Amino acid sequence: MTATASPPKKRTELKNRAVSTTVARVAQRSRARSAPAIYDVIIAGGGPAGSSLAWKLASQGVKVLVLERTKFPREKVCGDFVEPRGLRILGQMGALAALEATSPLPITHSSTWVDDRCEYSNKIPFYGVHDTLLPHGYIVPRHVLDTLLLEIAAKQGAEVHYESYVTGFTWNGSSGRDGVTVEVQSKGTSESWRARAIVGADGVNSVVARTAGLLVNDARHIALSQRAYVTGYASSLGEAAFFFDREFFPGYGWMFPMSGGMANVGVGILKETCQREGIAVPELFRQFFEKLKASHRACRQLKLFKPAIGGIVKTYGSAGPNFFDRGLLIGDAGCFVDPMTGEGITPAMESALLAARVLTDALKDGNLDASALSIYEKGHRDYFGPAMAFTDLCAATLRNPHYWPSWKNAIVRGCRLAQHDRAFAATAGGCFGGIEVQPVGILAEVWKKTAENLIALGPISVAELTRGKITTATAALQEGVGWLTDSWKSVCDDPVWHAIWALEVQGKWLRAVNYMARGGTDPRTQGVLQESRA
Repeated sequence: MTATASPPKKRTELKNRAVSTTVARVAQRSRARSAPAIYDVIIAGGGPAGSSLAWKLASQGVKVLVLERTKFPREKVCGDFVEPRGLRILGQMGALAALEATSPLPITHSSTWVDDRCEYSNKIPFYGVHDTLLPHGYIVPRHVLDTLLLEIAAKQGAEVHYESYVTGFTWNGSSGRDGVTVEVQSKGTSESWRARAIVGADGVNSVVARTAGLLVNDARHIALSQRAYVTGYASSLGEAAFFFDREFFPGYGWMFPMSGGMANVGVGILKETCQREGIAVPELFRQFFEKLKASHRACRQLKLFKPAIGGIVKTYGSAGPNFFDRGLLIGDAGCFVDPMTGEGITPAMESALLAARVLTDALKDGNLDASALSIYEKGHRDYFGPAMAFTDLCAATLRNPHYWPSWKNAIVRGCRLAQHDRAFAATAGGCFGGIEVQPVGILAEVWKKTAENLIALGPISVAELTRGKITTATAALQEGVGWLTDSWKSVCDDPVWHAIWALEVQGKWLRAVNYMARGGTDPRTQGVLQESRA
């Protein structure tokens, strides 16, 4: 069959219809652009970062518009762990009472599993030691948390538009002298909104960051994850379980219990490792889920409540400049995620409060150019840097999968020490989800235990020799040789990659040492100061 041309009359009708449709679309955009409403700040994204910022700004009389691309409630890939510092912010927002009315399971204990064997199980050693923080965390599904926080922001006075996807923005005048115009797709129609400033809280693939030329995509600092909600958890103990295994190193698996016999189960692993070793995260999750049921007594009857879904996070190690003319980046859009644990809810809200202080002052001054907003960069570096420079160093050191045998031995030894030495557990364990990360204290505690073991090695070895054994000395020698063997394997496997990795670790050491030399405590323990400049 051959194609035939449309009759001339029909072609004309089709052309006229296309022209009229185009004119209608242009007219629609023109009407939207001529909308008189001009906001102080437009926030792209209504997750914990965007809603916290909207709440804070609105409470100070700032005219705020939140553009959320989805319709709430909606699912979000996340471990859902809100630790005590995050609960403090929820309390400030007036959200904690509503959250606790749902009877969430308090997370007070943790366990660490290495190759399917439980090596640590006890109370979380750094919970309950600060008077200003609750002694527990909660696992709060994001469809619950995000909906609650955005509703609170709206009640405070923020305007919220759901199903409004920000597709880009333009600066009005030289360097945004006249603010910004934000382009939006909402339920199939195009809209434009104007504001004095824009904030990107629109996630890891932030359109705002991309438009501003600040989007980062570094596989060394990107974690891929797979998460599912499950039923059948057979325990009433709020014990968060962490699993370390050769299959997902560097990374870990988790099982976070919830009320009603449910749990949040998932795995996370570096994107770089997946690319280099051809790892498929869905298959990794499937294997982990089967191992979890076989090894954890309370998880034998687990069943998927819904199919697992995947997501990504970008950690603080890749955070670049998060400010630009007339705008800032917060939450996942600014890489505010713990490099060791991948936890992002609390850092997202903290970054929002830091941004609120900067924006409030800048709006008062009438100066929102990049030089004025650059104080946000210093603010978040001073706030997050003392802890996250060190956890980023730890994460970078763990990036080399060839060292798994040696790290496995170190993790097991550390867990067994922590089980019986609470001081060691509280300090050294702080690098993985700690409330107050003290790099100097962590290193001092590790070095102290290492020295104690070396000092004890001599007498123990002599005693063993009298019994015709050399077990302890041999084990220590084997452990030392193991690190050298792992290094040699890494060099032989890919000498270029190994050299680059080693240099990166050295650079992160220098950055961490710089923060350690300043002394002081972890600012995150006290939280973000709420006052803006008078």
